Amino acid sequence: MSVISKLIRRVLCRRRLDKDNAASISDVDRLFLNYSALAQQQGFDRLTILLSFDCDTPDDIPAAEQLDTWLRARNIPAAYAVPGAMLQRGSEVYRRIADAGAEFINHGALPHTEWRDGRYWSVTFYHEMSPHQVVEDIQRGHEIVKQVIGKTPIGFRAPHFGNFQKPEQREVIYNVLRELGYAYSSSTLPELGFRHGPALDVGGLWEFPLSGTIAAPYSVFDSWSYVLSPYQPVVKEEYGDLFIQTLARLLDLGVCGVLNYYVDPAHVVQAPVFYRALEFLLARGVPAIRFDQVLTGKRVTGK
Repeated sequence: MSVISKLIRRVLCRRRLDKDNAASISDVDRLFLNYSALAQQQGFDRLTILLSFDCDTPDDIPAAEQLDTWLRARNIPAAYAVPGAMLQRGSEVYRRIADAGAEFINHGALPHTEWRDGRYWSVTFYHEMSPHQVVEDIQRGHEIVKQVIGKTPIGFRAPHFGNFQKPEQREVIYNVLRELGYAYSSSTLPELGFRHGPALDVGGLWEFPLSGTIAAPYSVFDSWSYVLSPYQPVVKEEYGDLFIQTLARLLDLGVCGVLNYYVDPAHVVQAPVFYRALEFLLARGVPAIRFDQVLTGKRVTGK
């Protein structure tokens, strides 16, 4: 009997489901149960959440500080991925957040958005740049984090990473991260997580894939996909509902591993649904961790 079959059988027995209810184990459930088996092989013994914030616009600067205060009051750790240009612009705020204990990761140096026609538009796509330009952006971002935050980053997230997923593209990133002495990247899609588990050994460092939901397991669960509109970038009720539904279902199934979710602070700071989702997380006892805590607190042993 395969590991996944044993897991499903254990879940069914534990919940004493009859044959009709057993049919309620869906293909998506099986996908997450298989992921859970891989996570257990890597030393994860429960479901955790890894919350990070991509701060790509000036609006994210005050929003990040407000959110960080709320999170720290509830002992929810967070990591911040800020492009060097925005890190310099909001240096005082981001330094305060770092001094309070937050983790900062390299997010490149160039701006990731620009303001045009009443809204922010994405810019700086690695797949439109030469390998040399990509390496230069990562190296420059590394130096800016050191200068502004006062600590050497050990993690990286590529801008708009969904467009830079070919193995040879990711290897451009990994090569420079190895040279810089990084411990991890978090720049890949959920599909790799389902294939390898929460942590993927990429030779000298770890890759932590982003996560999806029970409604769209292979799609990154980010805030931008759920905003009211590009001109009104605040998450809809649907975002909080899906967050809670995913947590509830995975807890019901006994899934282990890491839900690696990120949001843009400005998209959620004024959205009650975001706080409601995090309060649900706290109520259900799901621990929140940071990237560096995964590295030091979990037995990450390989594929």
